[in-house]
Amino acid sequence: MTMTALITMIIVLGGIWGGFAYALYRAMQIEKNKA
Repeated sequence: MTMTALITMIIVLGGIWGGFAYALYRAMQIEKNKA
């Protein structure tokens, strides 16, 4: 595997995890506001 492919994979995975973590954080904020 080349360095460029490795970096691209890390960025893509980071984006997926970042989006997931952000969605989870937003859901928790909404739950707190309802309570």
